[in-house]
Amino acid sequence: MERKENFTRSVKNELASYAYGKEELKYILSGFARNGGVFSFGKNPTLHLRTELAKVAKLLYQALKECYGLSPKIAYEQVTRFRKGIAYQVVVSSPDLYKIMEDLEVLQDGIERMAPKEGLKKGNFRFLLIGVFLSSGSVNNPTTSKTSYFLEMSFNNKNDALAIKRKLLSFKEEKTMNFKMIKRREKQVLYLKRSDQISVFLSFIGATSAMFSFENARILKEDININNRLSICDSANYGKTLSTARKDIDGIKRLLKVKPLALFDKKTQEVITTRLEHEDFNYREIAESMTAHGTAISKSGVVHIIAALRDEIEKLKK
Repeated sequence: MERKENFTRSVKNELASYAYGKEELKYILSGFARNGGVFSFGKNPTLHLRTELAKVAKLLYQALKECYGLSPKIAYEQVTRFRKGIAYQVVVSSPDLYKIMEDLEVLQDGIERMAPKEGLKKGNFRFLLIGVFLSSGSVNNPTTSKTSYFLEMSFNNKNDALAIKRKLLSFKEEKTMNFKMIKRREKQVLYLKRSDQISVFLSFIGATSAMFSFENARILKEDININNRLSICDSANYGKTLSTARKDIDGIKRLLKVKPLALFDKKTQEVITTRLEHEDFNYREIAESMTAHGTAISKSGVVHIIAALRDEIEKLKK
């Protein structure tokens, strides 16, 4: 069975597979660098961008090269913690990085954190959000046995998280994308827990294939859950029917010992006979069986006759 991070990887790989324009790449790089980048000072400053996905590393490499004419390098390291694999480091050193980090609205003079003003504009925001999700986003796999759904993005900076949350909540047409915010250790986390909202978000950032996979799996799982609940209800109702039938049958048998069947009217005789012959029938099925054999009667008619028999049984007990 796929694990949670594997579905996250498929979403990120899809996002990293698309072709983006130069300006779009710039804001993807901005979103990623805010949370997935480490900036080192000096005459020849260095930017490290870390990811565990080769396609994302290639996208970051492309963005640095096309947007700013840099010559980054890609290194890799073995990851042994939690899950074995490879982590990629996109590394670039250049005196121009101070200006580049300011142009990306990440750091001013390499020190002061900047608010993503241009990145929050309508034409740029989706790509900024793609970069954020590529660096720190995750979404659970809807095919797992867990009933809960969860999508989250973590932020190093609280003001970044608040700015992006306000922007997401400002979309009137996307009102179902209602992100909440919590603090987890040193990170600020924006999250969604409703499956329909997660689908909207995946569609919004352009992960269309992942969104359809998520929806198909969610619908299938919810259909299974509904069928399970119906099965449980049916079992409960069936148990209730058997319990009621046993009480009716025990009482009728006791009544017939003092009052022979021939002393009842014809319709009551048939209700008694059908009840004794079919211990697993509910009242609707008794009515249907009698009607099929030539005695027209409704469910309420059966209930009325059974109620009258119960009265006689109670009198007999007294």
